[in-house]
This record gives sequence, structure tokens and C-alpha cells, in this order.
Amino acid sequence: MLADYNVRFYRGRSMAGTFRPGDCLTMVPVPLAELRPGDVVVYRGANHQGQAHELVHRIVGITPEGLVALGDNSPSADPILVTADNLLGRVTHVQRKGKARVVHGGLLGLWQARILHARRSVLRLTARVGRRPYHWLRESGLMPGLWRPSVSTVRLATEDGPLIKYICGGRTVARWWPWQKRFECHKPYDLFIPHPDDAQ
Repeated sequence: MLADYNVRFYRGRSMAGTFRPGDCLTMVPVPLAELRPGDVVVYRGANHQGQAHELVHRIVGITPEGLVALGDNSPSADPILVTADNLLGRVTHVQRKGKARVVHGGLLGLWQARILHARRSVLRLTARVGRRPYHWLRESGLMPGLWRPSVSTVRLATEDGPLIKYICGGRTVARWWPWQKRFECHKPYDLFIPHPDDAQ
């Protein structure tokens, strides 16, 4: 059984792709000198409001004043260096849904983080480049003739008024609040589910 100080429950999005909120992290105390780029550490830092906060980030650099940390899902390095005074430990394992796995550090951990950063950059670029063709395809009205999955509607009475859900394959893909004139539709279903006002 692990002592309480060795366990942390992950929160936030700065390590998305590596950890999810609610993941149980096993942390072991280590001297600062044993850490190397790629290791994931827990240390005392500050949140965006400047309040004291425990951070779980990856070491990406070494300076004479301390270690530089960066979240795997963060665009820039932390403003506070990891030092012997604020270091709490190195993350060795993550447990999710009852399954534990090793959290790689060192060179392997660094490469995993770089692959995550590269993947996100490609996805952002693809989203930017693909926005115009996607918008054109949606406005053209071609998709309903090419692809028409089975979508059913369910009308619900809520405390705030009627809500209509569009269901495809057992999941809700769109919602329509007639009284608010508010329509939400997930991609790619917006290619063939018209806005209810337009369909009338």
C-alpha cells in the first residue's frame, strides 16, 4: 500500500495526451540531481492567478538555477524553475480504470512528448487548412445526396422548455432548443443535418 504523499490525482489539461483528469499518479521522492530531461515531476509552482499550486509537468531543460518544465499539452515552458526547494518527486506510474502503466522519463519520455506536440501542430494546421473546403462542402448541400446516415429525433420536455435530440448510432449528434432558437450539431453531421429553421 502506497503512502498518501506518494499518490496524486491528476487535474487539468496541461498534460493532456499523457494524463487525463482523475488519473492516479504514483510519485517517488528523488534528489534534484537525479532528474533528467524527459522525466515527469510534481513540484510546487503557481497557477495563472499566482496562487500556490502543485504542478505535474515534464522536465525539458537544465539550467544552473534549476530545471525547466513544460506540460505535454502546453505551448510554453513554466515560468518557475524546478529546484530542490519546490520539488516533490518524480512520477513513475499512472493508473487509469484499474490498469497501471509506467510513465517513461528520460529520452523516451522526451520523444513521447515531442510526438504529442508534433501531432497537435499537425492537427491545428489541418484544421486551419481544411476549414474553407469544409465550410464550402457544408454550404453546397452536396453531402445529403452522397451520405445520409440514419438519424432519429427525440423530443424531450425539460424544465426550461422543449429540447429535440438528433440520435445517430446510439449517440446524440445534434441538439435543438426551439424556444431559444439554439442549434448545436457535431461535425461531420452538420454536413447533412440542416438547421431546423432552414429546413422549414
